[in-house]
Amino acid sequence: MQKKPNISKDVLSNPISPFNRIQGPIFIGRTWKEYMKMFNLELENLSELKILDCASGASSFRAHSAENGVDVTAVDLMYCQNADDLCVKCNEHLKILVESLKKIENKFVWKFFSDPDELQHNRNNACKEFISDYINNKGKNYIPADIKNLPFNDECYDLVLCSHLLFIYDHRLDYEFHLKAVLEMLRVSKGELRIYPLVRNHGVKSEFVERIMNDVPDVKMEIVSVDYEFRKESNEMLRIVKK
Repeated sequence: MQKKPNISKDVLSNPISPFNRIQGPIFIGRTWKEYMKMFNLELENLSELKILDCASGASSFRAHSAENGVDVTAVDLMYCQNADDLCVKCNEHLKILVESLKKIENKFVWKFFSDPDELQHNRNNACKEFISDYINNKGKNYIPADIKNLPFNDECYDLVLCSHLLFIYDHRLDYEFHLKAVLEMLRVSKGELRIYPLVRNHGVKSEFVERIMNDVPDVKMEIVSVDYEFRKESNEMLRIVKK
């Protein structure tokens, strides 16, 4: 099963990062609005799609999408845990994230969020939405799974999304992991796969992006600009369309 990387000093370039206090994988989530921006999504174009969100953490994307009649299944290794434990993890990890961000604010782009406090407020709300939906849909729309070995049939989703796992942690997840994950997500997609972001630390694009673009056969790939940037230079996603 895939290993979500622990966040430590080499992730945020902080030699005394408070992320060293976290035991095990970090568990936080993005808001529905962040997802819409990160992946260039428009609500009116989603109603007929069956969507898979991979490594989705405590994101509110599945919960908010369901409220709008959009069919989304979320996958994460952590979904074997109960709602109370995940709620505690999300709150603790988000607090640590914000503490760290306040020490290195100039390394990030404060456009979508004006400051770390606004980020914390919105991501706390996302966690609450996630937990409420998780309680009612665990095992149905929230599936514990390895993205290199998904428990779904071939071509059963129109759109597959993967946020903040591939490329961003290329110092911890090797190229074999990336290639297997991409091929597996494409296996269950009959339409396309979108991956965000493409950069690691310091706004540097992962070298794995070019390798994936060269090594995955029978698809059309393009790097697409998006209207979202939190890490510097992170305003692009990889769009992979099956032929």
